Amino acid sequence: MASFLRLTGLSGAFFVFASLFSALFLSASLPLRAQMADGIIAIVNDSVIPFSEVQKQVDDTERSLRETYDGPVLVEKIKEARLNTLRALIERELIIQDAKEQGLFIPDSFIEARIKAMIQNQYEGDRTAFIRTIQSNGMSLSEVKKNFRDNAAIGYMRRHNIPDNIVVSPYRVEQYYQDNVAQFTQEEQAKVSIIFLRKATDPARADQVKGLADEILLKLDSGADFAEIARSYSEGPRRADGGDLGWVRRGDLRAELVKVAFGLQPGQTSRVVPSDDGFYIVRVEDTKRPRVSSMTEVRASIERTLLQEERQRLQQKWIDGLRGKAFIKTNF
Repeated sequence: MASFLRLTGLSGAFFVFASLFSALFLSASLPLRAQMADGIIAIVNDSVIPFSEVQKQVDDTERSLRETYDGPVLVEKIKEARLNTLRALIERELIIQDAKEQGLFIPDSFIEARIKAMIQNQYEGDRTAFIRTIQSNGMSLSEVKKNFRDNAAIGYMRRHNIPDNIVVSPYRVEQYYQDNVAQFTQEEQAKVSIIFLRKATDPARADQVKGLADEILLKLDSGADFAEIARSYSEGPRRADGGDLGWVRRGDLRAELVKVAFGLQPGQTSRVVPSDDGFYIVRVEDTKRPRVSSMTEVRASIERTLLQEERQRLQQKWIDGLRGKAFIKTNF
């Protein structure tokens, strides 16, 4: 290994990388921002990946994580995001290097045409606005062109190594259906509307709320429109929609409402249902019985799933092959 590093001129870079990796990825005791000094974070054959590239890719993710987590959990989440990004950057570099080894040539005219199209579509043809934007993002025009060239090479290599004419046999489709029948089982559903009256915090008013619920039920039994009554009286979240919850499954409802809602026939309205927080009146407009989708109904969906799985398998096999013949140092 030492001889390889000397030959590539990266022996010193490796030791910088090793120390930085320990500091940046493995030390949870240091403040996260103190871990962001730039340096070499990976070596891929004769190329290096600086930590700044990893950080640039995960900046938005890290901001989101910092809004959600803190302490040791935040440290672990950020480490995971950085490691996943580093793996993706290594794979990207492997593909680009393979394209060069294969002698792939992408003419400048192709890149210029792509940039011109982007300026036309995203900047209304204003090249100056385009230049200002990339500069504000810390990029030069040459870097943008390199990204276009690299992306074009990656796209070509993926298409070249992962065939489009993958065929999924009927047997595999049938087997997937049998193995995942629960996935194609549609649960029992009910189209439900509710009227909700919140329980009074003042015990003296508790009977008044119950009395109002009984009065509303009497109106409904006399033929009043449920949606209109809900808009007038309900204190539930769907008041403006006439109390309409849409299609719901058993798990979507409070426990005390499940038996009521799924015990009603289409067009029926429940009695007043007491709960810890108030009183409910439930109406069921329609129901759907549980059923298993037929093979005919889901065949196309299964074929798409299996095609995607096969493409992912072939891509991973290809990437593993590139990794197997490459020198990669990451220490994780």
